[in-house]
Amino acid sequence: MTTTVETRLNKLEITNRRLKRVVAAEALGIAVVLVAVFVFASTPVVQAESDASSQAPQSLTVSELIVVDDQGIERVRIGSDLPDAVIDGKRIRRGTEVAGVMLYDTTGQERGGYVTSTEGNVFLTLDTRQGQVALFAAGPDGGSTARLWHENDAIELRSDGDGSRITAIDDGRVVFQRPVATLGEEACSQYRAGLQQFSRERVLGACQQRFTEEACTECLRPASSD
Repeated sequence: MTTTVETRLNKLEITNRRLKRVVAAEALGIAVVLVAVFVFASTPVVQAESDASSQAPQSLTVSELIVVDDQGIERVRIGSDLPDAVIDGKRIRRGTEVAGVMLYDTTGQERGGYVTSTEGNVFLTLDTRQGQVALFAAGPDGGSTARLWHENDAIELRSDGDGSRITAIDDGRVVFQRPVATLGEEACSQYRAGLQQFSRERVLGACQQRFTEEACTECLRPASSD
């Protein structure tokens, strides 16, 4: 009886050792499979990201780009043919077609821009909600100006064919200018041509917004009858 029990115990121990070896082998196999799956699954993702990065567009060609805020209000517009400004609910014609960047405030009101015109001028402007108050501009072939103003008062830095100067304007008339600009023949001829359409007082007033009263008076002096 004892021998039979011992024989059974020995068989059970042998079976138990075999089961342990089988379980260990299966665990190792599962681990190998999991590692292989992980490596296999990771590689395509990295490759896909790399491919996506390499295929990212290097440039974007559009005729217009509009940026809106979280309320849907237009805040920035980049375009090749920008619309006229709207001030106090009224559309104000620019007088020329412009292309570039326009900025708008939280109400959708235009507040400035950086643009080029069809005439070849380039402008950097700043506006209040009532109108433009600052200008930095350059012509296509020469000449530049920086101007700040409030209603009929202004301060201006200008460099053009009539010289380089600093000008202060009070109530629409030059009250200070250094050095005093010589009103060149080209500019003077334009004011003289204006006399054919407008009164002398109006043309003189327009001239005095850029040049001294003495220079404008001399330019518009009636030709001598001699």
